[in-house]
Amino acid sequence: MTRPQNVVARKLANALMKDAEIGDRTQMILGPGGRLGTNAVKKLMGGLWVGGTAYLTDDAVEFHPNGMNRAIHKDPESLSVVLPLRSITSVETRFGIATQIIDIKTAIGTLSIRCYGAQGFARKIEAARAP
Repeated sequence: MTRPQNVVARKLANALMKDAEIGDRTQMILGPGGRLGTNAVKKLMGGLWVGGTAYLTDDAVEFHPNGMNRAIHKDPESLSVVLPLRSITSVETRFGIATQIIDIKTAIGTLSIRCYGAQGFARKIEAARAP
């Protein structure tokens, strides 16, 4: 993944991906117990938390998985998300264990990311959305 152009801010983050799937090789390494645990976490959380970097650019919020997550997931390209600022309807922070969670909402869904300094990053997103 190439770093986006015109980066205003960036955060190491995890994004909740409802369609994330562990790759076949990773499933073999995890064994039956690990696969059951991963499936249970996915069901409980509504997806898997994928590590990577969240970027705020002049015109979008982007999330791209890190190298380790690209290696362990099926279809790693599907884990990258680009939300144009004009499509964002709201940005909210909520409680999370260890780090707060930012819910970035659009008309078609919500991207949830967790990172240190979540409130400050959310404020930057809101400021970038302002006309």
